[in-house]
Amino acid sequence: MDLAMIHATFRAWTVDLGERGLAARFAHGFVPAAEGLVVTALLLAARPDPQRRAHGAPRQPPPERPLARLCYLIAVSGPNDEAQSEQALLALLAAVDRQSGMELLSAELPPSLWLAYGVTPRPAFQLEACLTERVVRPVLTAVRTHRLDLAGLVTVHGCVVGIDDTPIAGAEIELLATGRVVRSDHRGAFRLCMPNAGSGAESGWVRVQARGVEQRFPIPATITEHRPWLLRLQLPGD
Repeated sequence: MDLAMIHATFRAWTVDLGERGLAARFAHGFVPAAEGLVVTALLLAARPDPQRRAHGAPRQPPPERPLARLCYLIAVSGPNDEAQSEQALLALLAAVDRQSGMELLSAELPPSLWLAYGVTPRPAFQLEACLTERVVRPVLTAVRTHRLDLAGLVTVHGCVVGIDDTPIAGAEIELLATGRVVRSDHRGAFRLCMPNAGSGAESGWVRVQARGVEQRFPIPATITEHRPWLLRLQLPGD
């Protein structure tokens, strides 16, 4: 139970008393007597939960884990009606017995406790609530990894030229299978990494674009690093 749930439980008990004909209101501390019953929940002490590290860190952490044990004083006060206060106290004792995460404490209340808070003794008991914290698990996202088989790739050296073998600078060469794009230098030369036909890779196509002209060329099956690939691009006026 988190702290908000513990307090909500105390308030729910108070509402339940009203349904039993014992109109009551809830308070976190001692308040001046007024008409009707007052249910007080006062935090007396807190200690680390011994189960927090009893078994080490589990491989699969639960949604919640123990954090601390909180000791509360539950008291009932009413204006000159001891029978009603005792009846309400018995109903609250039964509610604690049914509530998971809470248990009654058998320790007697010392008279000095009432003196310390400056109030007269009244029907009361102590309970211990198990305070838990929600475990936030990291959200794991699937990461797709790509393995590059270097044995199946080859760096091709080529040259883009016109019909008259004049080098074409700035031509865009795209390997359609991967979308990889390179540009030819001032001598028309380029280098492109592509599947090696000799490794069993299926032959593909490249797209060459320069000066408003676009052409596609099939990748030769006999292409190697030591045999440059000549791409002849027919430009307007050639």
